[in-house]
Amino acid sequence: MKKYFFLALFLLSIMLFTSGCVDDLVPVDDTTAEISAYEFEVFLNNSYDNGTFIPTHSFYLSKNGSAKVVSILENESVIQIIPLEDLSNQNSETVSNIVVLGDVSNNTNATPENFEYFASMSSAADINYTISDDVIRGQKYVFINFEEPVTGFVAYTMTTALGQDFIYVTTPPSVVRYVLPEGYTTGNSLIGKVKPEPNQVYYDSDGRENLVWTNEVTTTGFLSMLGSYSSGDESIEPIPELISVKYYTEDAPRDLTIAAGVLGLVALSVFLRFRNERKKLEKIRNEFESQLSNPKKKGNDKN
Repeated sequence: MKKYFFLALFLLSIMLFTSGCVDDLVPVDDTTAEISAYEFEVFLNNSYDNGTFIPTHSFYLSKNGSAKVVSILENESVIQIIPLEDLSNQNSETVSNIVVLGDVSNNTNATPENFEYFASMSSAADINYTISDDVIRGQKYVFINFEEPVTGFVAYTMTTALGQDFIYVTTPPSVVRYVLPEGYTTGNSLIGKVKPEPNQVYYDSDGRENLVWTNEVTTTGFLSMLGSYSSGDESIEPIPELISVKYYTEDAPRDLTIAAGVLGLVALSVFLRFRNERKKLEKIRNEFESQLSNPKKKGNDKN
């Protein structure tokens, strides 16, 4: 019985390893220097609400434990990042390769035409910034602080501790977009989900799945009730939402089904063999007990 059990376990391990369901164990550093590391796309879907610009953040996820973030901002002096630290590699930089394509807010405004111009820039803007971090209520925060408020693109690379699981805490109001690696998807209830459900899902020209959440500004019912009774000079700050996604290869559901089928067949084979062996043993035991209970018959048979 033991050899059949280990055979089934071995076959399942091989199927899962080759299916692509498991995160890559060896990280590959594919980050290139400066502007060439990022895609400065003028993604402005639902980025204007009655003429007011809403910060837009695109997360280009990878298979190696990092994400390239490209934010389109207006008049921002601080970018707040809540990283998930990799406890196995605490010496690594959480945020790196910061690139700014834009201008100080006093010199420009947030129009699609200006964002198109910034996206076409061949070199990073000469805008000073500093990076600081702090621990607030037990959670680490990283801050990119600009010398003057900026309008345009701000891109950076951040490490992620969960492999092909990615979590982002929104800073409302905002438009958030996840761009999955080519050949990857999400949404399977057994392999990986996305929460909350995106407002829009589409594939770009490179065949990558894009998930978009629009204007994540929500409050609890209790806070909304307080806001309705507050004076006009007071406001209730919207509660940030956590957006999480687990992504996997497009073939993973099929391969997992095959692995489950193979394991099922092996398990069925082991069960049938076990049942047959058990029946044989029961037959032998019954014959033995019958002989013990009828010794005279045994003796007569010899005469």
